[in-house]
Amino acid sequence: MIVFFEHGRLGNQLFQYAALKELYPNQRLVFFGFEALKQALEHVDAIIIEKTKLPGWLRFALKKFLLVLARLRIIGTIQEIHKNSTSYVKKTKGAISIYYLKTSYFQHQTMLDKINPHLNLTHHKSHEALEWIKQNISQSSKQNLVFIHIRRGDYLTWPSREHPAVLDKQWYIRAMDQMRTKVRNPFFLLLSDDPYYAKDCFGDQPNMVISENDQMIDLALMSHCQHGILSASSYAWWGACFSKTRRREGGIYLAPKYWGGHRKAAWVPEDFITNWLTYIE
Repeated sequence: MIVFFEHGRLGNQLFQYAALKELYPNQRLVFFGFEALKQALEHVDAIIIEKTKLPGWLRFALKKFLLVLARLRIIGTIQEIHKNSTSYVKKTKGAISIYYLKTSYFQHQTMLDKINPHLNLTHHKSHEALEWIKQNISQSSKQNLVFIHIRRGDYLTWPSREHPAVLDKQWYIRAMDQMRTKVRNPFFLLLSDDPYYAKDCFGDQPNMVISENDQMIDLALMSHCQHGILSASSYAWWGACFSKTRRREGGIYLAPKYWGGHRKAAWVPEDFITNWLTYIE
């Protein structure tokens, strides 16, 4: 049994779940939190104890208790190790076959090559996304639908205030121009955690519609697109991954070179390089 406390939003949760199922297919998973994961996927093969079921102080106490058991080697631990530009997962056994998973994101080349992307989004959210596309996008425009994901929020200060991961407007304009050279008559579907910014900066763009849906429907919308322009976000990565899996071949996905470290020309995370993405500066 592997016990893990939520750390990160939906994109991170998808990576964590997919990685654990790939690395430890026979282990029972017990997740504390992970409501977003439960809402996003049709089926989650894990016991999910939602945050509303346990008060914050009790979750904190339980986490500390498990850490004490891990230090005493009563239970084992699983953790990511990053050393000398390489990443791997270390499993340490305890006296009983329960493992405490230390905060891990599984976003590095070694893990990307192993993750099985065939997770199923909930049917009703996928249906809602298709209905939204039907109501807002013409039939002819659906043939070459390109999602654009803009992440702001915490990306205005992450990974640092000096070099935030947020992308400027001109990067997206260049990406759109490049997509137009690769895709005939693309129609852009813009999604963002800051829809007001999206409208202010891109509302005058031709052949574009802006989504104001919740993150679950937006993820399903991305999955129904043929191509994509990504922010440096694990959420956008999964949107592209679901799109690629649905399309199977021929999709074009543009992303910032160096991912979250594009402003200082250094990969963040250090080894988060995906072979089916096209990276642009």
